Amino acid sequence: MAAEPRVIGVDGCRAGWIAATPAGLAVGPTLAGLLDTLGADPARSVVAVDMPIGLPVCGSRDCDRVAREQLGGPRRASVFDTPTRAAVHGAASQAEATRINRAHGGAGVSAQAYNLFDKLREVDRLLHDDPRWRASMVEAHPELSFAAWNGGESTRLQPMPHPKTAALGAFDRLTLVLARHDRRLLEAVRAAHPRKALADDDIADALACLFTAERVAAGRHQVLPGRPAYDTEGLPMRICI
Repeated sequence: MAAEPRVIGVDGCRAGWIAATPAGLAVGPTLAGLLDTLGADPARSVVAVDMPIGLPVCGSRDCDRVAREQLGGPRRASVFDTPTRAAVHGAASQAEATRINRAHGGAGVSAQAYNLFDKLREVDRLLHDDPRWRASMVEAHPELSFAAWNGGESTRLQPMPHPKTAALGAFDRLTLVLARHDRRLLEAVRAAHPRKALADDDIADALACLFTAERVAAGRHQVLPGRPAYDTEGLPMRICI
């Protein structure tokens, strides 16, 4: 009998990356190094990462549009249009990213989106340099993951009513987290890293991505859109829930 796949949820943070597994949480400066530290094997792992996988040549991705439609209400604003490949790999400033993106049919690039460019490139290069991860690394979005989690595993999403940075939003997400995970695991990673390097919502988001990784491993996940397009590197432009 084949062993069950190793499930890992990953989110970016100021310290680099945080990974959540059923056994605990770990932080590392690079994604490849963190996965190596965890002993993750592409052939026997499912990694759900909160970072776009698949960069458009022009315009925007359908998966981002569909994700906003699924979330609706105020949570839709948490999904930004993924910049084009030319902007991500060719811009050295936010202004240049906006110029290049608009030249390729996209919108302006916000400061929040531009601040993710280093991590966007890191994921993109990992999937290029080590193609083994293409079959086992999927894109997740914590707000969609929490919406599925909050919906009680039903096919209908129930988006969180409050933003994650608000007190009630943090409480709602922590309530879901502590119903499935040992509080001591959260306390251990919280004690080991200052908040300026690892925010509380980074921890929650990694655990939300773990929730999606578990669903992918079990074949219970949804894919947005149902028939995704592929980018020029052959990467599917989709979000898994």
